[in-house]
Amino acid sequence: MRPLGSLQAYHGLLPLLTAAAHALVAFASVGSRTSSQTPTIGTPQPCLCSFNATKLQLPEGSWDSHFHVIDPVRFPPLRNAAYKPGTHTVWENSVFEHSIGCDHVVMVQPSIYGTNNTLLLESLKAYGPQRARGVVVFDVHNTTEAQLAEWNRIGVRGVRINLQSINATESIERLELTLKVHADAVKPFDWVLQLYAPMELIPSIEAFVPTLGVRIVFDHFGDPKMPQPTGDPQKLDPHSIKGFSAMIRLLKQGRTWVKISGAYRVSKLPGPNYSDLDPLARELFRAAPSRVVYSSDWPHTRFEGLDIRPWNAHLLELVGGDMRLRQKLFRDNARDLWQSTTVNSTLNTKY
Repeated sequence: MRPLGSLQAYHGLLPLLTAAAHALVAFASVGSRTSSQTPTIGTPQPCLCSFNATKLQLPEGSWDSHFHVIDPVRFPPLRNAAYKPGTHTVWENSVFEHSIGCDHVVMVQPSIYGTNNTLLLESLKAYGPQRARGVVVFDVHNTTEAQLAEWNRIGVRGVRINLQSINATESIERLELTLKVHADAVKPFDWVLQLYAPMELIPSIEAFVPTLGVRIVFDHFGDPKMPQPTGDPQKLDPHSIKGFSAMIRLLKQGRTWVKISGAYRVSKLPGPNYSDLDPLARELFRAAPSRVVYSSDWPHTRFEGLDIRPWNAHLLELVGGDMRLRQKLFRDNARDLWQSTTVNSTLNTKY
């Protein structure tokens, strides 16, 4: 088995081989690290290759709908970036995805690169359209329709509006305008509008979202403001969290999805289970089983070194023996959201 899905993908990765030597070391490791911890050649790194992905029992053709590629050596972040990233390459991600049993991926533009999508587009070409989709960030006033069409050709299927990572605050009127101009730009290509904003804002835009005429996906459980646990976290009523009921109503309308991801970003309890989110997950599975998509959020920026696989196992425990829900969460819903017709695994391709 080779981690990438085609010889064309290997050809697309050739430009990456000119990167710093740590990119080659990363092919055999998934050791998250900060830029000050970049290993030298020969330094042993934690490896996920031996992890038994079958223990997670994900459906064949599963999707990871949210991860980032970051290379601060070749592509320095913005000077005012909200955090200092480590190096996390397509090589590392390919090994990681194999370790958790995901065949298909969605690469999301991280906030540290602003509207410079060069690394994402280069990496998307490396994976190839049979395996990957991309979500970009762009300035609607300085991006042509021809440029969007070219991005669409290589696998881009969404645009991200990110208020949280940069601690942005906008009036509801300004947010609605931002959503509308981006929705109008991507509508001809049938792209997704991905929103990372506090859940407490959702009631204010609930009536507006369906008028956009595009598919919407909320990041990281919809980014709820979780209460501090005072008793049994399993007894939490998720509808008591501001914005949760509004999000459920949008999900039920059929044009909105939510990523089951980033538990460590919103939970008030320690990992690996982040069990105060269990009531939210169960209610989402009950109320909108066709509108939830699994996402790893690799490489867990600002939480580098975290191992998400125990939480994946806990997530499967929450799903239980409902195999149809398992297929929806890890595969079928993502295929609907990202408009993919690929159904087979790409991890066992023979050459």
